[in-house]
Amino acid sequence: MRNIQGEGAQEVGEGLMQDGYMPLFIIPNIFLDIFRPLQNAGMGDKELSVFFMELYQLTQSAGSVGKAFNYMNKEAKKPAYDGKHGLTYGFKWLYYNHRQAKLKNKKKLVKDFIFLLDKGQSVREIFALNHFEEIVLSLVDLAASTGDYPHIFLKISGFFETKNTYKKSIISAIAYPAFLFFLLFVAFAVFLYYIIPTFASFFRQFPHVPLSTKDTLNLFVYIKSIFIYIALFLGIAVLSFLSNLFGAKTKLISFIMGIPQVRNIFNYNYLNWFFYQFSIMISSGLTMAAILNYFRKNANDRYFKHKFDIAYAGLMEGFTLHESFNNADFLNEDAVESIEYAEIGGFLPDTIMRLSKEFKEKSNFSMKLFAKGLFFLSMVSVVAFLLLMFFVLFLPLIQGMVSLPGNYQ
Repeated sequence: MRNIQGEGAQEVGEGLMQDGYMPLFIIPNIFLDIFRPLQNAGMGDKELSVFFMELYQLTQSAGSVGKAFNYMNKEAKKPAYDGKHGLTYGFKWLYYNHRQAKLKNKKKLVKDFIFLLDKGQSVREIFALNHFEEIVLSLVDLAASTGDYPHIFLKISGFFETKNTYKKSIISAIAYPAFLFFLLFVAFAVFLYYIIPTFASFFRQFPHVPLSTKDTLNLFVYIKSIFIYIALFLGIAVLSFLSNLFGAKTKLISFIMGIPQVRNIFNYNYLNWFFYQFSIMISSGLTMAAILNYFRKNANDRYFKHKFDIAYAGLMEGFTLHESFNNADFLNEDAVESIEYAEIGGFLPDTIMRLSKEFKEKSNFSMKLFAKGLFFLSMVSVVAFLLLMFFVLFLPLIQGMVSLPGNYQ
């Protein structure tokens, strides 16, 4: 048995056959993400932005990375907590433990640096041991060769700040529609487990109930009996998607990407992030070959990974950057032309940053349209649910209640 990482069963199978193995069957590890080591030392993007900003300021003033970490270790203080009991004790206790948990990872990272630097480990090696992203390792590796750690730490701080902003913008766009869909699910569960049994118990008291009312009650009783299986099926579907079982994730993403508006949102957002990272690395002094090699190795999307492979291969064959991008065919003509003029004029870093801003504007516009469409869909779902409840549930029940007095004649 071998544990191999890959995008899907087909890719893993091809990798095993290249190594001389003939796999009989491939079982996806659905718990891979759960047991994977914490990335970036377990710190969030906002925390990392502040951490690297502090590191930039201390390294610039102290003159070395080691002195900066020693100073951070001395200045580390526990959040204040008076320990007194009272009406607000529970809230204070939760807040205190929340602050402690957030500081714990940072303290561990600082202590690791102090200990391992004394043992002769390099700054890059220590960041790698704490599972930092490849872009951080690439930039720190560059800083080791130039000695300009403060400048690189400032770049990394800006990177995590922007990354945190991107995540928040996406979450804010889908949060309210997702909340409405959740309320719909809760409302349906309440109807199923509380209102329907109440009406069913009420109508059992009468010998003659309209057929439409009986059918409605029986339908919802049947749905209630299989509701647990529906929930279990949805849970299995989510696990299948996360683990890409039978290519479920790949097929669903391919279907979603077939929707033009969704595809534009994804492409614009990806290219915005791509050019932003590109601008950070090129302004830091990394070579074009190193930058494209980074993207082709770390791209999560298979489509763009393939495009970066083509661009990197073109660059290795002696083509210019704009020719390599043109061969890869994932940018529009205007973007490729801008890169060509920037290469001729020698202002490539500024052009890359401008392209990042342009794709950010396109991404924001598409995201707003998508959010409005999702909100409209959620509102239509709410109205449809209310109409369904009226015509399928309340109307037959009202008819049944109106006809009940005749049972006493």
